[in-house]
Parts: sequence; C-alpha cells; structure tokens
Amino acid sequence: MHSNYSLFYTFDGDRPARFREARVFGTTVWTASGAAMTWGEETRNDYASEAEAHAVYLAHGRAALADGYVLARESVIDPAVFDFALLQTLVADAARLAVEAARRAHPDQHIDAFALVSDDGAMTIGCMANSREALVASEYGEEMLWNPAEWAFEEGGEYFDSAYRLLLQAHRDLPFDVDFATFRSGVFDACIAALAQLDTEGIFGTAAQRDERVLLFEVSDSEPVAGAMARLNPPAVVARFEAWMASWVD
Repeated sequence: MHSNYSLFYTFDGDRPARFREARVFGTTVWTASGAAMTWGEETRNDYASEAEAHAVYLAHGRAALADGYVLARESVIDPAVFDFALLQTLVADAARLAVEAARRAHPDQHIDAFALVSDDGAMTIGCMANSREALVASEYGEEMLWNPAEWAFEEGGEYFDSAYRLLLQAHRDLPFDVDFATFRSGVFDACIAALAQLDTEGIFGTAAQRDERVLLFEVSDSEPVAGAMARLNPPAVVARFEAWMASWVD
C-alpha cells in the first residue's frame, strides 16, 4: 500500500529547528512532530474512508504552513522500496553544510578529519570533526585520529534531520517491507557514497593537501564496513591507518 508523505520544518538560521511529518496510508493518518534530530511525538488516527483520511492529511499540511513551517519534502512512498539515492543526496547536502559549520565555528583550527557515524541498526546518523590542533593536544595520540567518538567537534548535526527522518520509516510502526539486511547495507553504502561525492568536489582538499586529511564512516559498536577506508581516502591515508593498526599487533 503506497503512502503520501510530507515533511515540514521551522529553522534557526539555516538549521532545522523543529519538524512536522504527515503520512496517509489507506484510511490511516500518521503524524509526528518535535525538535530536530529527535524521535518526536506521534499520533495515529483511522477514518471511515480513504477520501476522508486523505482530506485530513492535506489539512495537516495546511496547518503546518499556517504555523510558519516550510515544506521540505513531499513524496509517494512504496513500502517495498527504500530510496537510497535520495538518502545519499540528503546526506551529502547535510555533510557539506556540517563541514562548513565546523570551519566557521573554529576558524583558528585546521579541520582535517570528518566522519559520519551510524549505529548497527541503521537508525541514526551523525557527524564528527577534528583538527590538527586537537590531535596534537590529545592524550590519546594517533589513536584519536581513527576514533571519531574522541574527536573534538560535532557542529552541524541538525542538518542531517531530513536523512534521519528517511531512516526512521524503517523503525517506526509504519508500512515497511524492505529486507533489513538490504536496508542496513544500503544505508551504509549511501553514507559512504555521499562522503566520496563530497571528496570529488574538493571539499576536503586536493593533491598533497588531501593526503593530510581523513574521512571516515563508522558504525558504533560494530565491525568496520569493508572497503570504506579505501573508498574514502587516498593511499597515503590508508597506509597511515594500516601502520597504526600494525602497531597494535606489534
């Protein structure tokens, strides 16, 4: 059963502050609202007919606009298909803004590491950044470089709210028929591809400059995604990582 879906935001500057969602499937209207990057509060109501449900769904949209929200996304959702291409676009756009936010917030720092972080259930997405100066000051030494949880900066997380909303359709009590293993691997691949896309744009530098910067995708409390390091970094960075790994064996 296909669903109509709409997502609305209010903003603090250019950052999503609060969201409203509405979705109609069959005779059911589902809504959620709250602060960006939170689960929010849900409602679910059933109606006598699909026509009545659709009218209520449209009314939710009009009410959001009247309350000062801006329409961010409108789509028809097939519960048997997850839009990984859209996820990649949303993540790339958010990561681009997050990198810029970290640089603006810390103009005296050389931001030379950036990571996207998810979880084993592919439900969350966040970002971390680090600088040359923070690495030098860290008591953890080189270990800090390969562990985003220890990094110094996390500006720009709100930019990922739209991507987060897309992921949540797999975790809420909503129509969703995509195999979980397919969903999980596809989400992780889309995040890696989004970072790789930004790298080709030169966001993280080029030539010798790029050899000094690290891009990571990490799944908390899980094994590294095979091939991610090499997809996201030039050979010099991969060699540095492998040397650090070898030092633990020695």
